[in-house]
Amino acid sequence: IDAERIASDGLQLYLDREQQVKSRWLDEIAAASSTSMLIQLGGPAYLTEAAAATLGEERALSLRFPFPESQALHEYYTGLAAEIVTHLHAWKLAMDPATVTSELWGESFEGCVPGYGGAFAQYLGLLQAPKMRFEMTVYDSRFLCQARRTETVAVAGSDVEAWLFECHDGTGALTFQSRRTAQWLDTRVVRLQLHDRRHQLCDKLGHTLWPETPWTKGKAETEQQVSVPMKSWISRWVRGIGTDFETFRTVAQTARIDCSKTGFPRPIPPV
Repeated sequence: IDAERIASDGLQLYLDREQQVKSRWLDEIAAASSTSMLIQLGGPAYLTEAAAATLGEERALSLRFPFPESQALHEYYTGLAAEIVTHLHAWKLAMDPATVTSELWGESFEGCVPGYGGAFAQYLGLLQAPKMRFEMTVYDSRFLCQARRTETVAVAGSDVEAWLFECHDGTGALTFQSRRTAQWLDTRVVRLQLHDRRHQLCDKLGHTLWPETPWTKGKAETEQQVSVPMKSWISRWVRGIGTDFETFRTVAQTARIDCSKTGFPRPIPPV
């Protein structure tokens, strides 16, 4: 991308973030333990090459299973998981799904990282939830740039994790991610109590989706239950407007997961 396009589209903050996390990826790979393994889906070849140089070829896997013409995600996830299992068997490596730990790095924080991270955990039958490393990701949402602080809240009775950010301007941002479930196939619903003056539901670009009409002075304030499918949180945020971060946190703390519509595909047999 040329400099004029970078300036006109305001892309510099993303390029800066990419350079920052690239350095972190390479540093962590160089310091990885001998029992670690890098599994990469897409992205630059130098990451797999760096892992192979540090850990050995057997512990560096760049996935090649093609995206199916049917565009069926279940078929794709099954193929990717099978490729991992095949690689482990070929190199006589063992992975215990009950105890293995994993971390999620990549781009984007709101999309591919949780989407594929949850799918790998589900289709490989991992019992330990992968750890999302926000500092090792590139985000899509501009309002996350220079966030003051980050917190996570486990949603009771589920593998869902709420991510809260205090943005640089003091407003709040909240999203939900499936840790052990393929989020693009996740039919569960997050139920939230939102206040139409203090909260907004928006997409990654900041476009407001709820409430349908903005609150204006003199208009009665209402609190409503808002329901959003887990698969939609790949591109959804709750924004806290005109409320302090401590109060905003209660939105995550009181969130509930409705599992009445679940119908997840079964994972492949564990390694």
